[in-house]
Amino acid sequence: MRAAGPLLLPFLLVLPLTAQKSKPAPSKEASTVRKVDWDGEWSLLAAKSDNPEEQIDAFVKDMNFALRLFWKKKLQNACRTFDKLDILAGDNFTVTMGRERPVDTPADGTVADWKRSDDEAFKATLTQDGPTMIQTLQGDGYTLKYVYSMRKDGESMAIQVTYTHPKLDNPFSYKLVFKRND
Repeated sequence: MRAAGPLLLPFLLVLPLTAQKSKPAPSKEASTVRKVDWDGEWSLLAAKSDNPEEQIDAFVKDMNFALRLFWKKKLQNACRTFDKLDILAGDNFTVTMGRERPVDTPADGTVADWKRSDDEAFKATLTQDGPTMIQTLQGDGYTLKYVYSMRKDGESMAIQVTYTHPKLDNPFSYKLVFKRND
């Protein structure tokens, strides 16, 4: 019985190696990036989105009275709500948020000028990377950043809106979810 031990040792060492399955080679479909279809009209899914007014109230609640009034007004003016979104994609992207003037920007991050309906001027940029698109609006002393994330189904997307200002310790942020209109 003792002599069988040394004979079984090489077999026992090789057994775990043969039990491992080899990994399949990555398919060509997985390695190719799927083109994201941003084009279309989109509607807000309010039940799945944050309420910007409630988010603003929660953000300013711990500030003193004067600062609370000041920042609430600033945030309400900057972070406008919209129920509809229209995107026209190509070499340039045209994004229309509700009844606002369209923001027309090249998709390569080149700066474009844009004026909101209240005539506030912005420097707008847009970059795209697969299922994510980032639109930045640089206003007078603050920045609005919209991060669009297309869901895998291609029929819905989330937009993370972030407001930053040098006089705020933390950025203000909220999420909107949209579905494609058929």
